[in-house]
Amino acid sequence: MTPISLAVAAALVAATPRAPSTLDPAPARAGPADAGAAADAEALRALAVLSSGEPAIAEVQAAAAQAADSEAPGAVGFARRARLAALLPRLTAEYQRDERSHRVVGLQGSGEVDYLRLAPGFAVTLRATWDLGGLVAATGEVAAAAEATARARARAEAVKRATTLYYERQRLRLSLLLDPPGSALARAQAELEIDRLGAELAAIAGARGVRGRP
Repeated sequence: MTPISLAVAAALVAATPRAPSTLDPAPARAGPADAGAAADAEALRALAVLSSGEPAIAEVQAAAAQAADSEAPGAVGFARRARLAALLPRLTAEYQRDERSHRVVGLQGSGEVDYLRLAPGFAVTLRATWDLGGLVAATGEVAAAAEATARARARAEAVKRATTLYYERQRLRLSLLLDPPGSALARAQAELEIDRLGAELAAIAGARGVRGRP
């Protein structure tokens, strides 16, 4: 059967007459072409049932990527901010106070003198310096690039894992719909496996990862 999107499959199912089930009596003159058409119609109908209430794979992948980014926000835009920071001056303020004094003791023409002379003073200095080298290579830029690479790798792994879980869960749901197990135990085990995959997918992609049930 030619690959087809689930939306198109649902539209085709609406226009396709229902194929006879295995319990219905087989047509008297059913050939290979009729059997193939019936199988295609049944497959399209099953895919339409599975797609009902389920998010699209693109939505699941986007949710998984967003969840991976939220777990490790990192230093987004670090290089740009670091270069802008190099344009800002570093201000240094300095205050100095000087208390100078000297005492004069001795004889002068008018007589004996003994006095203390004070000469206080103060100075305020304000300096502005720039680190223009940061415009070329910001400090920590290499570490930020390595962190961005690690975040991209984690995002890609989350998307890959979510994609694998999504289609594995859909495969099990399809098998349970078209070829259900004969025993109650086998069916219960299949249901549990579908729930397990759904729980893992929800943990990776959040609430948007799983919405439907088999």
